[in-house]
Amino acid sequence: MLLFDYEVLKSYSDARKYPKNEIIISEGAESPFSLYVILSGSVRVVKEYGKFTQSVVGILEKGDFFGEMSLFMRKPRTATVITAEETVLMEITQENVYEVIRLNPQMFYGILKALCIRVDELNSRVRSLGMK
Repeated sequence: MLLFDYEVLKSYSDARKYPKNEIIISEGAESPFSLYVILSGSVRVVKEYGKFTQSVVGILEKGDFFGEMSLFMRKPRTATVITAEETVLMEITQENVYEVIRLNPQMFYGILKALCIRVDELNSRVRSLGMK
């Protein structure tokens, strides 16, 4: 499924290349409220980055996105996201996200579907730990 219309995105954001091991967002940060789309490469989603309790909770690749929770809920970042290799990202800021969705309505459906899949995977993990 094509989640993002890159032609629409190009009108609102430039692609930016990040080197390996670059921190894109930090857990607890209150800004910027942006959604990032991975055009190439991959990122690690990490909880408790730099602490003894650090854990990688996900790997995202080309076509995936991150930052939606902070963007739509206007809350601090819930994880640190670090490039796993050289990665190209497009940033959709809070100032233009609704216009991008208006011009690319399937994007909202795609984000919603991806979030449902993530919740389902989390529920499976919780069940596998014997929690209800």
